[in-house]
Amino acid sequence: MTSKKILGVFRNQKIFGVRQYSKSYNPVKKTLNVLANDMPKIMGFKDKPYFYPEHADIVIIGGGFIGSSVAYWLKKRTGEGLSVVVIEKDFSYKSSQNNVSLGTLTQHFSLPENINLAKYSAEFLRNIKEHLGMDVDIQYMPTGSITLASEEYAHKLEENVSQLNELGVRNNLLTAAEIKSQFPWINTDDVKLGCMALEAEGTFNPWALLMATLRKSRDLGTTYVNGEVIGFELEKQKDVLMEGVAPGGYERINKVIYKTEDGEEYAIKFAICVLAAGHNSGELSKLAKLGTGDGILSMPLTIERRECDIYSVPDKASEIGLNIPLVTDTTGLWLMRNGLESNLLFGNLPLIKDETKSGSQNDYFKSIIEPSLLNRVPSCDKTKIEKFNTEIYDCNTFDNNGVVGPHAYHNNLFIAAGFGKLGA
Repeated sequence: MTSKKILGVFRNQKIFGVRQYSKSYNPVKKTLNVLANDMPKIMGFKDKPYFYPEHADIVIIGGGFIGSSVAYWLKKRTGEGLSVVVIEKDFSYKSSQNNVSLGTLTQHFSLPENINLAKYSAEFLRNIKEHLGMDVDIQYMPTGSITLASEEYAHKLEENVSQLNELGVRNNLLTAAEIKSQFPWINTDDVKLGCMALEAEGTFNPWALLMATLRKSRDLGTTYVNGEVIGFELEKQKDVLMEGVAPGGYERINKVIYKTEDGEEYAIKFAICVLAAGHNSGELSKLAKLGTGDGILSMPLTIERRECDIYSVPDKASEIGLNIPLVTDTTGLWLMRNGLESNLLFGNLPLIKDETKSGSQNDYFKSIIEPSLLNRVPSCDKTKIEKFNTEIYDCNTFDNNGVVGPHAYHNNLFIAAGFGKLGA
């Protein structure tokens, strides 16, 4: 599902809210971790196909959340009328599992497109059994969320609240005093206003969602192929004229070439290709000459691999109590309870510019992350802080938003990547 943080408002003036995951060490999670290694076999991914497909109407590169969701919706709406092939290089989904241990559903955005996507995501999850099967349990738990704004950004928060209301997202605008009364453990000395969402804000098990989407997509007829994309085949289109391209010089991609685990190479001819390879999308796009060609093709796909650290404050959630919403503020801090566990999780919203490259991770933690936490939750000043997890995500360095739609040159290459923490 293409979905669902005060990030854009305070970082790039476009989005606000948070989309973070962290490990949940409960029995269900442990069981899922054990099953993860056997999941490819259980789902039939290890069954060698009778043949490797040579043709497909649509080829999707990447079988994670975005790629499998695209396949699901295509097959759901077209049935046998459309052949869909997904190329995925890792059927164990180890990297995905590391990033999806605690999913967060929020509607705290400022762009109408993202708000509407989040609203649809909430509706989809609300009716998940009708879509993906009666046995699906994503373990949704409502938590609520609150976005805090300093005086400098209060006017922007008011504008966003108005837009949320216009689009049917229920929320309340709170004063600092009202926030302090409801959440006495939050320091509101530097807070002017807060936006408290009233519905469709909570956490869920995204690993369960991913597995259910994969199964349903295959049940509907999607073919999954285990392989790593290594190139595209381009064909001259002499009868196509395009501005900025010499007559007869236009090349259309019509085949994707991939390599299997045993080193064999295969090609699939397609009508349309969807690039949904997460943080690998930027590098893979170069195989279609994006960023390495002339004219329009000289512009790269601005998607990079990024890492962010998640931290834990042991036992702090138990000390505060159950009344802990997802909190974000103007410093980029986010914090939440780790499900029903006793620890408090926190981190900083991803930036377009990777500031961690300018110094050590410890310096970044000491100068940016820790001060933000101690300012917002002063009672953490004498509590041990532990590194909890490191997550990998795809960052669109142009505007920190998802890239969706056909490429200007390769009009049969659709891109669905760069969602970072906004994607499921």
